[in-house]
Amino acid sequence: MTSEKKPSEPEELEFEGDENPERGNWTGKLDFLLSCLGYAVGLGNVWRFPYLCFKNGGGSFLIPYFLMLGIIGIPTFLLELKIGQYSAKGPVTLYSHLSPLFKGLGFVNFISQCFVGLYYNMIIAWTIYYFFASLTTDLPWQHCTNGYNDQVCFSFSGYKDCEQMRLNLTANGVENNIIYLNRTCIEDPAILALISGDLESWYGSEKKMNESCEDGEVKCEMVKCIYTNTTYCDQEPGAANTITKLFDIPVKLRKSSSGQYLTKSVLQESASIEPADFGTPLWKLSLSLMAAWIIIFLCLMKGIKSSGKVVYVTATFPYMVLIILLIRAVTLEGASLGIKFYLIPEWSKLADIKVWEAAAVQIFFSLSVAGGGLITLSSYNRFHNNILRDTAIVCIGNCMTSFIAGFAIFSVLGFMATELGVDVKDVATGGTGLAFEAYPDLVTRLPAAPVWAVLFFLMLFTLGLDSQFAIVETILTGILDFMPKLRPKKTLIVAAVCFTGFILGLPLCCPGGSYLLDLLDYYAASWPYLFIGLMELIIISYIYGYSTYIDDLYEMTGNNLLYKLKKPMSVFYCFLSPLVIFIIFIFSWYNYAPLKKGDYTYPGWANGIGWIIAMLGILPVPFTAIYVFAKAYMANPIPDTKERVMDVLRETTRHTAEWRQNAIRLNNKDGEKSDFEYRQEGDRMIRYRKGEAPEGKLSGFVNGGMVSSKDDFTPM
Repeated sequence: MTSEKKPSEPEELEFEGDENPERGNWTGKLDFLLSCLGYAVGLGNVWRFPYLCFKNGGGSFLIPYFLMLGIIGIPTFLLELKIGQYSAKGPVTLYSHLSPLFKGLGFVNFISQCFVGLYYNMIIAWTIYYFFASLTTDLPWQHCTNGYNDQVCFSFSGYKDCEQMRLNLTANGVENNIIYLNRTCIEDPAILALISGDLESWYGSEKKMNESCEDGEVKCEMVKCIYTNTTYCDQEPGAANTITKLFDIPVKLRKSSSGQYLTKSVLQESASIEPADFGTPLWKLSLSLMAAWIIIFLCLMKGIKSSGKVVYVTATFPYMVLIILLIRAVTLEGASLGIKFYLIPEWSKLADIKVWEAAAVQIFFSLSVAGGGLITLSSYNRFHNNILRDTAIVCIGNCMTSFIAGFAIFSVLGFMATELGVDVKDVATGGTGLAFEAYPDLVTRLPAAPVWAVLFFLMLFTLGLDSQFAIVETILTGILDFMPKLRPKKTLIVAAVCFTGFILGLPLCCPGGSYLLDLLDYYAASWPYLFIGLMELIIISYIYGYSTYIDDLYEMTGNNLLYKLKKPMSVFYCFLSPLVIFIIFIFSWYNYAPLKKGDYTYPGWANGIGWIIAMLGILPVPFTAIYVFAKAYMANPIPDTKERVMDVLRETTRHTAEWRQNAIRLNNKDGEKSDFEYRQEGDRMIRYRKGEAPEGKLSGFVNGGMVSSKDDFTPM
């Protein structure tokens, strides 16, 4: 085999003209790389990974995390970039040409992205709401003096004022029993006496019979207890009699002022998802959602030509803010305590299968594989773009972003724990609780709090925006690839998609909308994505052919290292990667539990809707396969049933002539510079290796010149 590398794209960052005039291409190399990085690096890197790391063994969690990066992350990421760039097709039409029997994968990609796009843009709308709410000298979530606050509201500024009063009186030798309770600092003896006479109302609570149990177990039943200090709830009879001195509101009863601002003011969250409680759209949230969709429209109105420039800001700005926040966070008092909780390993956790599952799932979703977005973005690449380099940069950059974000987040949580005099585990949280409760609560304790709030929510906004670009572009590409005649009217199609997204997203603006958002998040993006990723690996490794896949990569990149790593890589593509995803898929079904939001368990009908959403992202694949097979079977003239079935399977699983049209067009353009040539044989163009094969190798027929023996031969 010749060691000469294929010609690659010139090194300039900007290209002149489109290689594919019909669909268009990225204007420059960084357009795709930054779009890909922005799509992969999203909100989950900031609010999910650090919490998972803390919850699953700290530093020891990094071992399964980085192992899963190599086993399923990088292989599936590269696979999706390859099939998108090679075919220059979006996911809706790509699978019908890659393997027609599995054309349903295009539909489930489209359906899943529609559901995810609805709720993801609602989260972006929340960041817009908070951004404008931060443009003030006094943050609205800072105090517990609002009409919506209840007796368990906890304001850090109010608590610190109370603590300062105690310190001043103690320093002056004055004995006192000043406490922070019922949203305020209490020192009036008459009020304190009333509290002493009704301890059950102020300090009574419930707790699990066994704190280490899992929800749903019998031993997890709740028992009544009463707090005898700020941290311990005693369930023994007569425990109230042991309280000799009143104390501040117990830690686990505290509801932060920022948390109540989110649930009671911003979302005005209802008691349940039931229709009677669901309510009507809130006008402030509706305006925020409208603003989010208008921004998406403006950035995508010219497709990748406009979004490819916006990402120069949206993909880099979060890193600037993250570095600023990191520097500020690690200098806070107690930051080392948080970092300790984040990093110190618990080696015993490695024996827990759930830790490995959590690592695999986080890698899978953190890199945004199987959603169709990576295929969409890479489909606008030039044929010889170096996706090997891009895969390494994005995968490693994504994981390092998560890791570094953990230092910033847990430095903050360590500071909060130190200020409150509690353990880090009592303030550690994940998801929206971290982004819209813990961090807003933190900024109220910093000088120039509104500035930090504005920076943080701008960072969240840009993190979400990049991912939403790819989600909406996947939907648009699906529509335009399916109906190419609409391409001249792309701006109108973008407007129609954004308007439809806004209308369908209005239920998320209702008081019950947060329940619906969690329902979509729980069912729409988990099982369908795992299923799609598994099917992609099976198709490429066992139907399309692993050797053919490697040859395609070489044809695009000209990198001879691919053949040196071909056999080691086959272990992942043909065995480990699909096996791990299959195990996760089955394990997640086995451990299925009805959705819960805090202490609220969703009713059966709501979980039923969730199952329908999940199945819409899976069942079209087998149903479409049955239809395609039946149609081909009826049209096949072979009389013998067995031969007929085998012939139909052969025809419906192998790629169509259209699959290689992009490669053939570029091969003709490359001319003598290419290592390959395509020859018409029957109804297909067959790829040949130029020149004579080395001694002991096949002669060059089809892929033969690029394989080591007849045993390694993969037909085109």
